[in-house]
Amino acid sequence: MTKDRLMTKAILLLVFSAFTVAAIAQKQDTKTQGFDPFSAQPDTTNASVASDSLSRQDSSTIVKPYERLVLYVDSVTNLITYLGIVEPNEINTNPDETTSSDSLYIRAKRWAVKRFTGGAKALFDVDKRNIKIVLNGWMPAYAYGNKYTKRNVGKYEFKMTIWLKEGRYKYQLSNFVHEGVKPNEGSVVRNYFEFYYTSPNSLKGNDLTLRYADKDIHRLIEDFKKHMKDPIIVDEEEW
Repeated sequence: MTKDRLMTKAILLLVFSAFTVAAIAQKQDTKTQGFDPFSAQPDTTNASVASDSLSRQDSSTIVKPYERLVLYVDSVTNLITYLGIVEPNEINTNPDETTSSDSLYIRAKRWAVKRFTGGAKALFDVDKRNIKIVLNGWMPAYAYGNKYTKRNVGKYEFKMTIWLKEGRYKYQLSNFVHEGVKPNEGSVVRNYFEFYYTSPNSLKGNDLTLRYADKDIHRLIEDFKKHMKDPIIVDEEEW
């Protein structure tokens, strides 16, 4: 009897030990098998892990820095300037058409009078020998919604200088000022282009103003070049 009792106790002890070990193992994680608290989260200090995490991000969520319009600023005057030199082969392809400084002067003056009639300050000569002319020009300012829509936002004023030589000319536009639409009350707002170009405030709004202006200024220059190619029609007072 004694041996049987001892054998029975030994068997019960083994069964109890087995159940105890199983219960402790199940307490690690009731949901996940083989749970390891040290391997559950990646090491964020590991460069390879961090790089792999970033590479999985949607590229559309990465914000690129805003790129402003780049304009030419004269190193002497510190003014935004548009300039160019037009050579003989760009003026006229007809060898019989004169491109003397006199004929170029007539073309430039006629273009200016036609373009800026009605509100522009008077065109005046700087050199009596028709070597150079200067004009105070202006043009309407627009904000463009798309290809077919635009709204008036005032006007642009500027100074245009034209140097004339035999068969060639040089032009320069500078001293740009944006005059806004006159309000019902108060005074109209005037800003130099250089303010829009350098101000840290309203960066995108100022840049858009310059982009709209840049578009219209290039159109103006192309119109000027086109008229400088036109044949000379001599009036009775100019022969």
